[in-house]
Amino acid sequence: MSLEATHIRFALDLQNEYKIENIEQYISGAIYPDSRYVTGINRELTHSDRFLLPEFATDDFKAGWQTHQICDLVYNDVRRKLFVDLFPISYDSYNEQEWIVSTALKIIQDMDDMQAFDIKKYLKFLKYSRNPNGESIAGVENYNNIMINLYKDKEVTTIEDNINMWLALGPEAGLCEQVRAKTEEFLKDPAILTRIKLIYKEMLSSYQDIVNKRILDKFGANKS
Repeated sequence: MSLEATHIRFALDLQNEYKIENIEQYISGAIYPDSRYVTGINRELTHSDRFLLPEFATDDFKAGWQTHQICDLVYNDVRRKLFVDLFPISYDSYNEQEWIVSTALKIIQDMDDMQAFDIKKYLKFLKYSRNPNGESIAGVENYNNIMINLYKDKEVTTIEDNINMWLALGPEAGLCEQVRAKTEEFLKDPAILTRIKLIYKEMLSSYQDIVNKRILDKFGANKS
């Protein structure tokens, strides 16, 4: 997953693709899928290629949800292209070392993205919560509050802020410490930082082609 400042920025940049009437529901939908870390529901219920199909976005919340799916798909494609040296293999299943490296990159990108727009304007919209999969609404609300607390009153988050956020979501402390070490390492590497700053621009310029290809490959027809 991209982190939520990235998801909110991406949703805002894509909002003209939809006829958004309720920005609160749209922004809440844009981070909803990752509430599964707190509610414990199966990832397939919140992250699936079927959410890319145009007919999925039947309301503003689902439109935001769709941007989340697009963002994750496009981020994964772009970071593999820009960081072939760090991701030489496209793993079909969970790989812990890849997760550590990817999470460190996402933290740094999220720090950069939150400085590109006034995220504090949009945090109030996370007071809106919905549980479309029948999961605990209290769990969804808890997730949204974790994100509000991560970003509020800050121009940029710190590594410590982000590690505390991950600890609240469930990964064990030892894994989070490895993420901390990798993030600190990358922040000292100018070449890595330069490439991270290319990710978002590349995501925006390529997302339509990437989504169209995935829909074609998955469903056998370009439905965009």
